[in-house]
Order: sequence, then structure tokens, then C-alpha cells
Amino acid sequence: MCADREGELVGILSMGPPHEADIDAATARQLYQIHVRPGIWGQGIGSALHAEFVRFLRDASLVTGVLEAWERNSRAQAFYARHGWKPDGHHRPVQATGTTFACV
Repeated sequence: MCADREGELVGILSMGPPHEADIDAATARQLYQIHVRPGIWGQGIGSALHAEFVRFLRDASLVTGVLEAWERNSRAQAFYARHGWKPDGHHRPVQATGTTFACV
């Protein structure tokens, strides 16, 4: 999904099936990323894209949304926490430690 303002791309959201094999793709989708142009952070664009993801889950009758946010990305951690996401206790072993979240 894309967000535009006066014909200019200002944000994107990507989503798809869950990366983890133990999460049922028939009932869940993963929010891969939300990116908003840095010069316009804090204007509600990320929140609007997030709302579209939640709306997609509901419209598709999916019961779970998952995402992964790097532990060192405090901005992303705070954004998702404000939108009701809670850590689910899973950590993927990678160079930079990630925390996964779940939201119904």
C-alpha cells in the first residue's frame, strides 16, 4: 500500500504471509514494513498506513497480525506499542536481534 500527498509518494506499507513456518498463513498476515519519508514523520501517515493493515486483516477475516521490529529501533518499538502491539516472546537469531510482536 502507498500513501501519497498531492501526488507525491510519502509512505509505504508492505505485508504478506508470515515468515515463520509455525504461523498459519490461512489465519495471519505479517506486516513487513511501514516507511514514511523522514521529513514528515509525526503527521499521521504511518498511523494511517497501520490502520489500513488492521482494516485488511478484518476485511479478510484474518485473526492474527504479526510483525518484527528490531530491538535497537526504539522509534518503531514505540510506534507499534502505541498501536496496541505486544511482544510475543519470540526472538529471531540474526546479527541485530529482532523482537516479534502479535496483534489480533
